[in-house]
Amino acid sequence: MTMGYRNRPTAASQFAPADLLQGILVVSSFGFWAVMLGLMPVLLFRVWLVG
Repeated sequence: MTMGYRNRPTAASQFAPADLLQGILVVSSFGFWAVMLGLMPVLLFRVWLVG
């Protein structure tokens, strides 16, 4: 009985890194798009000013 109960945390820890990696990928991609969308108007405005 203790072995069956002990296997549950190991199974959860096996799934944890994949979820953590997916979360990091989602956050990094969201941050990338946020930076891109934030810089695009600034770059366009500077090009418009120079032009």
